[in-house]
Amino acid sequence: METNAIQNTYDGPVKPRKIKSGQFSLDFAYSTNASEIDTGIRETIRGVKLSIMAMGVALYRVDVSGLFVELGFTKFGEYIDHLAADTGMSRTNLYNWEYIGEAYITHRSDLDKIGFSDDDGPTKLPFLKRALENHPKRDVFKNLKDMSKNEFDEWSRPRINKNDKRYENIKIKENAVYVGNSPIVSFADTITPKERRYYEQILLESATAIEQNEFVRIYRFYDETEAAKFDKIYRRELKALRTKI
Repeated sequence: METNAIQNTYDGPVKPRKIKSGQFSLDFAYSTNASEIDTGIRETIRGVKLSIMAMGVALYRVDVSGLFVELGFTKFGEYIDHLAADTGMSRTNLYNWEYIGEAYITHRSDLDKIGFSDDDGPTKLPFLKRALENHPKRDVFKNLKDMSKNEFDEWSRPRINKNDKRYENIKIKENAVYVGNSPIVSFADTITPKERRYYEQILLESATAIEQNEFVRIYRFYDETEAAKFDKIYRRELKALRTKI
């Protein structure tokens, strides 16, 4: 009589493979299931999971991929409001974490090369774009690993040429913009890094114009691409206009 040997193997459901990058897991962050991503975000906030970067990536994907619609919301801001109310986390923190995710996805290749992880301080990532605009790439990623958040924040800011008379009396210090020794405006503690960078640029140029008795006018644009195109035309026309005066 023949008997079939029982194989000592498991043929049940296979646990999904975790996607890892650096020292943190992206298993829920890169899921295609909106509910799974939402659950992962909430677990991270509660401390069940430990990766701020994974949560940031998840929030960014919910935003740019429109996954908030699958969760029953018409806008990403509505999802953030609901998430903040459910978890007790501030909207500012949630948006800051999204900026961390955006920075990681944008610069993933370079961050993986230096082995950047949660242990290196993901709260430095919102300042990465500004640092790359103002410093050599090699220095940026070295300091991103080596510096503290406050050190990297300060270092990432544009360095004003002391010989440039346009900025000799204007400076940004801590939470205020100064003309000479007088603060002309201060930033709220709750302002996001992205908003602060935007307002710093506007205020610095405005303060420069005031110092030189010039006139400032503000225009609104659909996006940075439109603004850049306008800027080229503006500079050309302004030069021509001043030549005629």
